[in-house]
Amino acid sequence: MASTFPPKLSPQLMTPDPHYIPGYSGFCPQYKYSQGKTYGKLTSQLLTNPDIRHAGQLVLQSCAFPPSRTDNNWDHPEKLIRRRRMGDKKLSRSLIPGYTGFVPKSQNFFAKTYTETSKDAVADFQRDQLKSENQRQEQTVLYNLQTGQEQPHTDYEKKLLKSKYRTPLPVLCKEPAQFHSSAAFESQISPYYMEDENPHKYFISGYMGYVPRSRFLIGTGYPISTNKAIVEFGHMISKENMRLSELQEPKEKNKVRSDQSHIYLEELGLLPRYTGHVPGYKFQYGHTYGDLTHNALGQSTMQKQIAD
Repeated sequence: MASTFPPKLSPQLMTPDPHYIPGYSGFCPQYKYSQGKTYGKLTSQLLTNPDIRHAGQLVLQSCAFPPSRTDNNWDHPEKLIRRRRMGDKKLSRSLIPGYTGFVPKSQNFFAKTYTETSKDAVADFQRDQLKSENQRQEQTVLYNLQTGQEQPHTDYEKKLLKSKYRTPLPVLCKEPAQFHSSAAFESQISPYYMEDENPHKYFISGYMGYVPRSRFLIGTGYPISTNKAIVEFGHMISKENMRLSELQEPKEKNKVRSDQSHIYLEELGLLPRYTGHVPGYKFQYGHTYGDLTHNALGQSTMQKQIAD
């Protein structure tokens, strides 16, 4: 009755050992000259064929994770404590190939397998972290000793103070004079507001902002051309301000100004495309918009026609 059942590991379903599993990228003798079967059956046939020379073991590397030549104290208690404090649970001893996360210091190691490279890189990173932590602790101890919060008790603290620092620091002057540097920073105002004779009235090369009146100044360096442009622009603004101040000076008038005098100016006409109401404008023609709206409140339509 028992002979009617197939064996537990049927050769039809399972490839007998020795063989390589699919995905193995190592060397297999005579593999590239063979074909017609699955990878497992083909490697099993090649490894069991007495006519093909091959090594006595399937994988020549005896240890899957060889010991590192640079990290002999991976499981040191200080490193384990540091690793738990950092929370880097992924940076363990057994980083398998295919891990796509960041491994610190891995760019400094090469010509090794991924496991060896990542192991050496993480060990080097842990050493740097411990060194930085020791330096911080040393600075904290020195600060407490210098400020008088603690007194040196151990030989290490006394040796540290003698070799690097003098404590307490001697007082050289009770009321030191205030230091004023000759090269102190001075806030610079905009070149537009500087005097024309100021040597810093220009924009440095590389300035990407708009500089008025500089489009047609060519043949000179950028600082010189921007200086000329700013000076010319300042003179133009000064003349315009003088003209506007002359127009806005109060004049003696015999007529009463209306509340709309700030819109309908006596000396100027309105700008084209003004969409507000202009008294008497729709009954006038033959002139520009500015002429027809000149002193719109001061003259009637008949007076404007007689003046024309």
